[in-house]
Amino acid sequence: MASSVISFLGTGQKIQPQDARSEYRKTIYRFTLPNGGHFDRETSLFGTALVEYLRHIGVEIDRWVVLGTSASLWSELIRVIPNQDAIDEEEYCRIDDRVIARNVDSKSLQKWEQILNEHARPLELRLCLIGEALDPQSQQQIARALFDNVPHGNDVIFDISHGFRHMPVIAAFVISLMRWTHGVKNVRFFSGVFEARQGDITPVIELPICQQLVEATEAAAILKLTGNYAPLARCLGVDAEESWFLENTNQLHIARSKAQSLNKQAKQRTDAVGSELLRLLRERLLWTQQSYYADRVRQSALEALNHGDYFRAAILMYEALLIAAARILNLPGDPLAYELRQQGESELFNRLEGDPRELLIDLQHARNSCAHGSRSSRSRVQHIMQSPEAFRELIKKASELFDRLPELLKP
Repeated sequence: MASSVISFLGTGQKIQPQDARSEYRKTIYRFTLPNGGHFDRETSLFGTALVEYLRHIGVEIDRWVVLGTSASLWSELIRVIPNQDAIDEEEYCRIDDRVIARNVDSKSLQKWEQILNEHARPLELRLCLIGEALDPQSQQQIARALFDNVPHGNDVIFDISHGFRHMPVIAAFVISLMRWTHGVKNVRFFSGVFEARQGDITPVIELPICQQLVEATEAAAILKLTGNYAPLARCLGVDAEESWFLENTNQLHIARSKAQSLNKQAKQRTDAVGSELLRLLRERLLWTQQSYYADRVRQSALEALNHGDYFRAAILMYEALLIAAARILNLPGDPLAYELRQQGESELFNRLEGDPRELLIDLQHARNSCAHGSRSSRSRVQHIMQSPEAFRELIKKASELFDRLPELLKP
């Protein structure tokens, strides 16, 4: 998978400020290699060290997106060129003079980008001039630069070492959105922690918790909005696709055992993020602890309602009432059998009177409208089908009717 590196450029300090051609101050960035040992690079610009390190460990980088202001250290991007002598000295001096004067403009930056790309292949640089992100319009420039320059489907490696501190914060949220707009699957965050240097050595840290948090946030949001707990379980190292499929297709009799097994597979976690996700998963699967099948179906209906799944809420709540009636009246047969549900439905309509019966009819009509896309002949149901609030109220009243059935169905 190809990767794009994203960096912000800060400003630099000359070793001899009075000499316009003096080099910029450098430090030795120290990376920890995956198999142990270190990778050191001395440079004034962390991004160049990061690109070299990634190449060293075999990461395929096809683009380096660099964002900075008119005063950023654009001239030092020359360090990424294998043969820096190939760059015309006059061209380097021209961009460096603008850096010193803090007046790099789009035209000069575009020219510098073209020069660098002639010598940086196969790496492609995209140099993006942005403001200081102190106002909303300038902050939008960061989002636009990333949307326009990060290829769809690329992984992202994010260098958060330089630039104003609020800039990487904005970009981190943009990248979270780009997981959905640009298909960015993996994000790695690196920082050269200059404040923690010892002598000439500046340690480099990777922040894997950021990728974990991105995935956990998305999984929790999917759970909240849809009820689908498979992505959340995946974050915990457990495969819940089959369990969710069975529940989502209303095969609750099979889904229960799968979900209970899933609960056992999800081991207790010691990390904060994993512990919180495990809590959410176990709360989501509480319906499996209900003793009676009708109770589990009713709980699933309420769960669907919580996630705005009105279709499943209506279907499941109606079925829960039929199954509960069959159990309360001791009707013989399998609660999974259609014939028993028919008997339960017939008994409910024969035995209920007044408001409970009208409520059951409303629920039946609402369910049919959802299932068939048809319009009910009942004006009250027509209103329910046009109002989320009224629909939710219908399901809640049906749940209350479920609790009253033992009393209402007494001989």
